[in-house]
Amino acid sequence: MNTPMLDRFDRRKLMMAAPPVELWPSIDSSHLEPTEQGRVQQLCSALWDLFSEGDMSVKAIMIRYGVQKQALYRAARRCIEKHPDGGIYGFRAVLPYMRTKDYERQIPPTPVPYERTGCTGALAQLFRDYPDIEKCIRTAVRNRSRPVKPGGQVRQPIQAIHRDFIKSCRDAGITADKYPLNTSRMGIRSLHSYIKRVMEKDFDMAVSHAGGTRSSKAPSEREQAPAATRPFEVVEFDGHKMDIRLTVRMVDPFGMEQILQLHRIWILVLLDVYTRAVIGYHIALGKEYNKDDVAAALQASLSPAQPRHYIIPELMVSEGGGLPSAVLPELAFACWDWFRMDGAKSHRAGDTLIRLNQIVGCWTDNGPPATPNDRPYIERFFHVVAKHFAHRLPGTVGSSPDSIEKALSDPKGDLSLSVELPELEDMIHVLISNYNGNPHPGVGGKTPLEALAYSLRSKNSFIRTLPMPIRSNLCLMQEARVVPIKGSARDGVRPHINFAHVRYTAPVLASNAALINRKLRIYYDVRDMRAVKAFFEDGTELGVLTAARPWNITPHSLRLRQEIHRLIAEGKLKMTADECPVTAWSRFKWRTAKKDKKSANALAKAQENAASVEQSPPAWHGENGAHTQTAPSSGLNDEPPPAGLSSQPDGPPPPEAPPDPPKPKSLQVRRVVTF
Repeated sequence: MNTPMLDRFDRRKLMMAAPPVELWPSIDSSHLEPTEQGRVQQLCSALWDLFSEGDMSVKAIMIRYGVQKQALYRAARRCIEKHPDGGIYGFRAVLPYMRTKDYERQIPPTPVPYERTGCTGALAQLFRDYPDIEKCIRTAVRNRSRPVKPGGQVRQPIQAIHRDFIKSCRDAGITADKYPLNTSRMGIRSLHSYIKRVMEKDFDMAVSHAGGTRSSKAPSEREQAPAATRPFEVVEFDGHKMDIRLTVRMVDPFGMEQILQLHRIWILVLLDVYTRAVIGYHIALGKEYNKDDVAAALQASLSPAQPRHYIIPELMVSEGGGLPSAVLPELAFACWDWFRMDGAKSHRAGDTLIRLNQIVGCWTDNGPPATPNDRPYIERFFHVVAKHFAHRLPGTVGSSPDSIEKALSDPKGDLSLSVELPELEDMIHVLISNYNGNPHPGVGGKTPLEALAYSLRSKNSFIRTLPMPIRSNLCLMQEARVVPIKGSARDGVRPHINFAHVRYTAPVLASNAALINRKLRIYYDVRDMRAVKAFFEDGTELGVLTAARPWNITPHSLRLRQEIHRLIAEGKLKMTADECPVTAWSRFKWRTAKKDKKSANALAKAQENAASVEQSPPAWHGENGAHTQTAPSSGLNDEPPPAGLSSQPDGPPPPEAPPDPPKPKSLQVRRVVTF
């Protein structure tokens, strides 16, 4: 905050430049002499009335508190000066001998030979006139505490920084008759004091310069989640890597069943802090999970839990267990208020934050990295999963390379002894369901589900749920993109859009040349890129646009399409014009799947993605004649033309027409894609 430089005292401008007087930093004057203490208290009272919204005039204030005009004017200007802590001086400016700004030298120094006087403030004056020199010195001070680079020095001494300082002065055009070149030691003492002040302003830098290894945690200024006082007020979210070797049975392109060992598997969990109940979870395959996996976990936590049929005959959920939305129907589509997470990139992605803020309507508490104690409840749950589940299964790798569990559970290369992916999915579902049904010491010995039911029966309970329009079209998996409509009437190119290296169109779009060069806002499901839903910029709906052949045959994710195009550009993937790209990609991955866990993971993830699309297709896969996996007969798509630009016509439904006589159907061959 800048102090207005006024020759004439202007009370109104000073009040506009100052924050409310109630928020000014206060002082303690008990250490002063009685006479000084009384003077300070009178001046503080006068400043309070001067900057308050009262109608008392300046003359009346001076008469009431017995302060002189010059002292009041000087204190009023000084108290709104900026303090080094970032605020204003406030009432601190009236303390005796309080300086609100450093000494600024105005005339060039004229040092006396062999004397140490006459250069006060000369270095600060030099840095004001040559800011690039100060920038070089600050950079050198920061680099002293960093690891050494090839060809560099370890902890550059002050003498080396001083040599660079003198060189910078000469490069800036400073001659020998000017400071610091006209002094006996060329300003090394002032430079040493300046470096010490710069170092002490940063505690981490001071610790490094002092030889310390690490500094204690700094106080956080971020907005943090409050203490949980009711269900769904605060939830914790994180991902946990399962310490287990995992296999999956898949059918290769020759129709043979193969057992592949996967690289890594993650479990993403949302846990309610107040009741310790697991709200929802998602299993992700891959070396790391991404923002799409986070979106899948959010959608699983919001959607009502569906019954599951286990492939292991004796596997079952114990009595009193289950997921909250399955046991308590009123918790379906329940939203939370605070979302506590760590600083992983997938958690801080822009799409993730948009989904949380605009769809769920919650605040985010992004804790610092490598601090699991900030999220103790989810970390404790993962400890229980590792100790009582993952480390007891055959093929576990334990928590360390020399773990005894790893040595005792080694399958010795026999993949049939390892846990298969469908079996692990069933066991994790039963594990979480039983966890919610077992007594927990954190909720007074009750089970998390009992604590939820008890809290819902109380008078102060309040559960916020998703609005009905969002429930019918839960779009957490969808993303928006603005794209232009391409086409040319001269060249005969029908209107279409280009998205992710593929052309999309529909009959209503392809037949209207007036739409060329207009822009559309499209929503797409990252799991299935065969179709997108388009809206005009004014919000009116255009309809569903289908990908051009052969990209509209097999469900595929956005990341899979990007990988296919990358392999084609690198010349590693060859395919014919009409061949399904996903089929060609799977054939390419099968060449190394037996030996490369990364390829096996990619195949298993593609299979899981296709299965999830079949179980819960995107919301628009039923609008305007939704596409299927049947190969289209001709054209860019096989959608019947809609009646208008909107997929939902107004007015009452038309009367049913009499059935048409039977007509012969053309044979359509359904393409079956195996992984």
